[in-house]
Amino acid sequence: MADAWSYFVYVVLPYITILALIVGIIYRVQTWRKLPRAKAIIHPMVSGRWGMVKVVATDILFFAKTFKSSKVLWAMAALFHIGLLLVVFGHIRTVTEVSWLWGLFNLSEEGIKDASTILGSIAGIAMLAGGVLLLIRRFTPSCRFISIFEDYYILLILLGIAFTGMGMRWFSHIEIEEIHHYSRGVLAFNPEHSIYNIWFMWHFFLAQTLIIYFPFSKLVHLFSKPVTEAWTTR
Repeated sequence: MADAWSYFVYVVLPYITILALIVGIIYRVQTWRKLPRAKAIIHPMVSGRWGMVKVVATDILFFAKTFKSSKVLWAMAALFHIGLLLVVFGHIRTVTEVSWLWGLFNLSEEGIKDASTILGSIAGIAMLAGGVLLLIRRFTPSCRFISIFEDYYILLILLGIAFTGMGMRWFSHIEIEEIHHYSRGVLAFNPEHSIYNIWFMWHFFLAQTLIIYFPFSKLVHLFSKPVTEAWTTR
């Protein structure tokens, strides 16, 4: 049973995930295209396309609207999103080594491992802390009233990903070369279920679960927000 499960997670599920992501994004884009595009006036007024781009980009990158409405929520969201952004960037190493970055600091192989451990731990802790605070906020009376199952589900999946990622880093040992070999096998349509690490397997499974759900969830605001606001803001 364990071998069948690892085979599913490592060999079958990645292609289901990729297909679901592509089909889901196409579906959502088609849905957006059919939405009515009534213009909404924002305050303060913006002039021209550049003004609109500036307002939308500021809100997306720096959570400007959230900052104005709640400094506490802004701090929690910023902590979580910064940690998540660093984690996503760090996962580039699962496919290829960022030699150009290490070269800027003239790091040795041992230095690269130390830097990766320190930066990855900081990013993971920030993501975990921000996620836990956001989850606790969901249970407050004012927020619980407007929360739905999806709000809790997404946060729990993200926290599970962060927790298993930190567990893999702190409580087990896995070489980056093993992940390189596996990920390149997936990209070459020749995957192998050769990574025998329980932390990695569950981390990978939860990440794929999130990616499959991504196009159909609130998380898709990463792409929908600039599109829909560009259509409806003037």
